[in-house]
Amino acid sequence: MLNKSSLEYIDDIKEKVNSPKKVELLTEDMMWETHGPLIWQADQFDGKPFFYPVYRYKNFYSYSQLALILKKKKLVLNRNAYEKAGSADFAALSHEQLIDVEIERLGAPYSSTNEITDSDDYCAKIVNALKDDIADIEEKNPGHTNVVMCGGKDSLNLLLLPWRNPVIAVSAEPNYPLVCEFVEHNGLDIDVLRLSDDVTDGFLKREIAELCCRFNAVHWRWGQHLNKISEMFDRKVVIWKGQMGDLYMSTRWKTYTYGKNNLYTFLCKIYGKISPYLPPVLNEIGAKIILPGVEQRVWKYGANAQGAHVGFIRAITGCLVLSAYHGKRMSKILKSADLGKVAQKDIRDEIGEALLGRKVIYPRKNPAPRISDKRLGLHNPELFVDLLESNDIEIINSRD
Repeated sequence: MLNKSSLEYIDDIKEKVNSPKKVELLTEDMMWETHGPLIWQADQFDGKPFFYPVYRYKNFYSYSQLALILKKKKLVLNRNAYEKAGSADFAALSHEQLIDVEIERLGAPYSSTNEITDSDDYCAKIVNALKDDIADIEEKNPGHTNVVMCGGKDSLNLLLLPWRNPVIAVSAEPNYPLVCEFVEHNGLDIDVLRLSDDVTDGFLKREIAELCCRFNAVHWRWGQHLNKISEMFDRKVVIWKGQMGDLYMSTRWKTYTYGKNNLYTFLCKIYGKISPYLPPVLNEIGAKIILPGVEQRVWKYGANAQGAHVGFIRAITGCLVLSAYHGKRMSKILKSADLGKVAQKDIRDEIGEALLGRKVIYPRKNPAPRISDKRLGLHNPELFVDLLESNDIEIINSRD
């Protein structure tokens, strides 16, 4: 275990939470279009986020659970969550089972209106939404450098957008040389930096504090290096990710289901395997059965794993972190698309070609990065509780 000590990072947050920004009505856009305040105080919150984290304690709101815990100066420990996070096979805490029983995550699964049914129309709308969303963010964050985290096609396509502010790409092994080749082969004037997973004891404590036991820490990587990059630009950066793009623009949604029961899960798996061989009518019938489960899983897993990670990186780097596929306009398209009709094939090549204006040359493979052995066990609730206690936070036991 890491040595206990007062953490300067926590001291800084204690100061920030004493001055929340007060508004009558708070929205998700207000929290996720500029880096802004760490904590808000509002009479009312409008919206149901389905991806970005918005946490609430009474009338205080933040993208950071830690900020709210430090605001109330106590952790009302959820013993069930504590035991789950300490188990050998731990993967993640659910939205309904946070480590502090007084904090809740706002949001809900969306339900598509299925208005967009033509694949070509869907591609065109995505291209326009991506362009308009990034232009909006750049306008609201003048003088900021765009840092695009790259790996597969979803994030590589982001490099093809018509950025106005400076842009750099960052990538870790084993994808780094592939991203360099992508930039070269497609004639892009973009520098590519190699991300490393070097981390110090002091920064690990920062990650323990912000993690709040939410997720197995071996999957939440590169925080310290991203923090160094943000420091290079005096925190005036927007970090971009291509979260869940393959879900909406390829056939991955067919296997991304939330099982209501064993029979439902079995039928979903069967559909995913035989779908390429089915006639269009049967494919659409199968999609109608599966898609409600997909929408549930987007909230219960996607928002929990990838959405929460965006908030985590934002907190530990002190700069805005966004998913390009969850902007204001993109989100409306996702909520309107009938994936059973518009995504019966991988359309990411078409989107890339529409963005670049010519055929895009992609890497032939997309290898997964290694898990972070240096963060093994970092989610252990004992570490989290010990760290808070050593920083004068009261621990109160409860059982949710």
